[in-house]
Amino acid sequence: MPSRADSSGATTPPPPPRAPTRGSPLRLGRSSLPFLALLALLLLLPRPAASTGTYDPCAPQGSVAKGDGFTLGVAYYPGGDVGAWDLDLEPCGASGRANLTAAGASSAVYRPALDAMTFMRSSPADEDALMAPAGVDVMSVVAYGVDASGSDRFVRSPPRRVRVKSPNAVFGDQTTGRVNALTLIARFDEGYLKYLQWHDLGCGDCAVGDACMKVGDGHTACAGTESECTCDAADGANRCALDVVGSVADALRCQLTIATAFSGTDKHSVPLESAAQVERLGKYSVTGALRGAGAGALADAVGGRRR
Repeated sequence: MPSRADSSGATTPPPPPRAPTRGSPLRLGRSSLPFLALLALLLLLPRPAASTGTYDPCAPQGSVAKGDGFTLGVAYYPGGDVGAWDLDLEPCGASGRANLTAAGASSAVYRPALDAMTFMRSSPADEDALMAPAGVDVMSVVAYGVDASGSDRFVRSPPRRVRVKSPNAVFGDQTTGRVNALTLIARFDEGYLKYLQWHDLGCGDCAVGDACMKVGDGHTACAGTESECTCDAADGANRCALDVVGSVADALRCQLTIATAFSGTDKHSVPLESAAQVERLGKYSVTGALRGAGAGALADAVGGRRR
């Protein structure tokens, strides 16, 4: 990719090579529900010397205002449980990137608008493709970006367990399945990213048949069971409760969707409100929207229930 300069004339490194994906993040504005295309599923590879950093979560992005695009990354680590993440596995560090690459990790990159609740979604095919070559039974994720307020400090969320294939893959946890919904809160201070934290939705609104999985730090999340998510009705051997091919709602129970909301202030000291909507609307509305049910109602609520 050719080098590009930012407004100061400085160049930034390009994103690593892109691999095909069919992810489909969607963003909730005040009264509409437009779809965004997933920008890239990127292998965590060393970066060439120079190019645009617009779609690079590790490149300084400056201070941003409400409505501005901001790049976030989600790193998927097949074979790595939550306890495997340490300072040697920082997605934005040179050595950490190399270590993740060697471990078979990949990263999905999204560019939500600041303070617009965004659904960042992978696909079952992407998740299967990550786990198949490694022959692993567990996968975890972190979200990451950069605080460019002067120190170019990398920001990474705590890790979250999102898939367990074998009951013995995780010590002390016999639950298997695929987490279908997590909620990420991105906190900004004067338009600079400061923290990436998970909001614990728990399992109070899991669909019938879903498992309740321990995902880290005492949090739990709903998960489609491994048996139902891999059930093949064509083989005649099983009666599949989920139609992951013909039903969007069923398919969403077998893939990860991360609802991202924002708190803090933008570059003009304007408060960011979308994180407060997660609390205000409650677990049912958010998790229902994640599964594709009631998304229009949630959009109307976000648009109309302002203080």
